[in-house]
Amino acid sequence: MLLASWNDYRTHRVPNWLNALLASGGLAAQTATFGWQGLGMGLAGMLTGFGLLIVLWLMRGMGAGDVKFMAAIGAWLGPQLTLYAVAAGGLAGGVIGILFIIRQKSWRQTSANFGVLISKMGSIKSALSEFGSAAELSRSTAVLPYAIPLTVGTMFVVVCDYIGWWEVL
Repeated sequence: MLLASWNDYRTHRVPNWLNALLASGGLAAQTATFGWQGLGMGLAGMLTGFGLLIVLWLMRGMGAGDVKFMAAIGAWLGPQLTLYAVAAGGLAGGVIGILFIIRQKSWRQTSANFGVLISKMGSIKSALSEFGSAAELSRSTAVLPYAIPLTVGTMFVVVCDYIGWWEVL
């Protein structure tokens, strides 16, 4: 995950070979540990990670590499923890995004971009169009390499699961 985040930061890409390696490692680990049931949980985790982020890709709000990255992480986590990781990654992305805006002093441009995103949601046709896409908006402001908050969210969830935090809730 750290290599994917670093690569996303440097090149704004998560390579397919890295996602495939991460996914196959997760499925192998799940199968070796839990047998066929583990393989099923790994595949369900992949579908969960993919399913939760594919809509954002269809709306051109994130790259396909990020979607495949979360699916690959899902192979390790299974469906429930993948859901938690996506939610935690979204929160981490919001915090990191605000820090980016503060650091770059780009409040005005960010506000304008937010208006574009609100307009984009006006119809299905515009929601799925290039209008207001991450690529288009990146011309005016920096784009957050989303593997980073997904990694932060996943690490948070794994630590919380390890210490048994979910059972407390």
